[in-house]
Amino acid sequence: MSPFNMLSKLGLVCWLILHLGLKKGWVKRNDVFKYAIDKLEDGKDSQDVVLIAGGDYLSDEELISLIEGQLQGEDVAFDIDKWRLAFLLCIEESTESDESKLRRLQEIYVDFDYPEDMSLCSIYSSGDTPPLAEMSKVVQKLKERFLLSGGGGEFN
Repeated sequence: MSPFNMLSKLGLVCWLILHLGLKKGWVKRNDVFKYAIDKLEDGKDSQDVVLIAGGDYLSDEELISLIEGQLQGEDVAFDIDKWRLAFLLCIEESTESDESKLRRLQEIYVDFDYPEDMSLCSIYSSGDTPPLAEMSKVVQKLKERFLLSGGGGEFN
């Protein structure tokens, strides 16, 4: 499962998630269009949402600009952590070897700019617990954070 699909499953998708994901290449344009159509079906029909829903003709810059118009005082760091949770859950649910999972974990640690709560997930940490076990602790804390914040779907 892709990180975006994981966020969708958990009910954590919002305009800022799409904005961040589109800029980083984690979201496809079609995902944005589908989200906008869902918003229209829910009765959230601003002019910009209508333009986004039918935005096949828009350039990436125009699409991002329209999405930015939907953002209202959202916390970027908070939603970056939602993405981080999704990436970590994808590793956790993967059937790959531990070696492959560990390699992906190191990439996420770097890609998300070395989050402090993941320092023990590094293969270079001086912790006594294996990095993948530390990752599970980080996942649990992030799950609790988003569950307590009313952030959405089910956490199994």
